[in-house]
Amino acid sequence: MSNLLITGSTGMLGSYISRNLSLSNFNLVIPPRNELDLDNPQTCYETILKYRPYCIIHMAAETDVDLCERAPQIAARKNALATQSIAQGARECGSYLVYISTSNIFSSANQIIFNELDIPNPSNYYGKSKFYGEQAIAMFGPKDFLIIRAGWMIGGGRGKDHKFVGKIIEAIESGVPEIKAVSDRIGSITEAESLSCFIKWAIDNRPAGIVHYASIGGISRYEIALELSKILKYRGKVTSVSSSMFPLSAPRPLSDAIESIYLPLMTSAPFPGMWREDLERYVMNF
Repeated sequence: MSNLLITGSTGMLGSYISRNLSLSNFNLVIPPRNELDLDNPQTCYETILKYRPYCIIHMAAETDVDLCERAPQIAARKNALATQSIAQGARECGSYLVYISTSNIFSSANQIIFNELDIPNPSNYYGKSKFYGEQAIAMFGPKDFLIIRAGWMIGGGRGKDHKFVGKIIEAIESGVPEIKAVSDRIGSITEAESLSCFIKWAIDNRPAGIVHYASIGGISRYEIALELSKILKYRGKVTSVSSSMFPLSAPRPLSDAIESIYLPLMTSAPFPGMWREDLERYVMNF
């Protein structure tokens, strides 16, 4: 039985992936952190060579955008150099490498939605480190690799979703009289469970290159909060505010919304729907 190695299995997306692949024809390898240590990129290379996997799903990363801005050396080690080491190991073993990247590699004052042919221009160190990871895979990685750029990830469900959607649902259920949400930054949502199904399909079909995976439509967090209020019949007030109301260490792009020109060409691949439909499906199963 061939090894399938997963990094970042304890994260939001990782939990869905592990569950979806638990009954597959692969031997799932989930290295402990002391064996595959993103702070020590050499261990990543050595671990890949130890297990010589048929396929690698690389999700582990430092995703705290503001921490990456305050300490770019952390972003460099965990997101850039560790990914390069994994890519080099995958090349030596001939592994199929699936890398989860981010829409945060895009930034422009003149463009709202980005496809796979648009040139990345990260506005913060998190985006820069993830883009370096992409370049490292292309330069040092195996012949067969798939880079998946995801948007604002939603998933986890009750008690586990600590991101924006989970916080808004919690606020609505607690009965707060007002919810404030930023309206001057645009992005896309990616439903983690849907993405995990696509990754499972990718392992079976081995597409190569770069693909964007996000629900259709560029939206603000204010629009998400407003939609959640309708779905959950919230009686309070949803207020649109500027991002300057929530000062953060890392600059955020005016938009990092994404769309795909390649996903519709992937025959039989599961793909996202309109953002309102995907959001409502997630909330109804929360």
